[in-house]
Amino acid sequence: MNPHQAGRAVRRKSRGAAMTETLLAMFVLFLVLFGMLHVFYFFAGQFFTDYAALRGARSRAVGFADYLVQREIRVNAIGGSGPLVMPKLHSAGEGQSEYDTTQFIMEKTLIQRYMVGATWLEYEYWFGNTASGKKTSTVLRSAVNHSDYAVRAQTEFTNYAFPEANTRWLFFGKGIDLKGSAALGDHAQVYLEN
Repeated sequence: MNPHQAGRAVRRKSRGAAMTETLLAMFVLFLVLFGMLHVFYFFAGQFFTDYAALRGARSRAVGFADYLVQREIRVNAIGGSGPLVMPKLHSAGEGQSEYDTTQFIMEKTLIQRYMVGATWLEYEYWFGNTASGKKTSTVLRSAVNHSDYAVRAQTEFTNYAFPEANTRWLFFGKGIDLKGSAALGDHAQVYLEN
């Protein structure tokens, strides 16, 4: 073998090694980036859980009835509650997105009507149902306790899998339980005196 052919063979082997190293490095980089993205999703879910607890405690502290407090908690947890299940606003065909801008506009109206009791809404993680009728493992639970002096509200997404249930197994096993709580002074008697 002449020196020219030997040099070509060495260069060919080094190009293959460089490509393999690049692919391995890209795999690790993308794994880290997607892991960070999922951590962000869980922090966002924790924010919605805490905010829903605060709004529920506030609603009860000013004297709202229990069913209104539960509506307030659910509405303020919508950002982490998955897609709208009922009413189904958009039936996507094959190759189409399931969510479009008209659904967003209609949801704004439906949320306002839900708050006054004129319509019913259900999101995937509120009661653990999907649009196709299958059960999901993530459910929003809430409780508000009040005494003469304080209101305590707790919300939790049990086995939280936002945004995609299929990818939670990769980074977080069976999911993460998110819990939020808030405590406020009870001012209902001040506002509701005869």
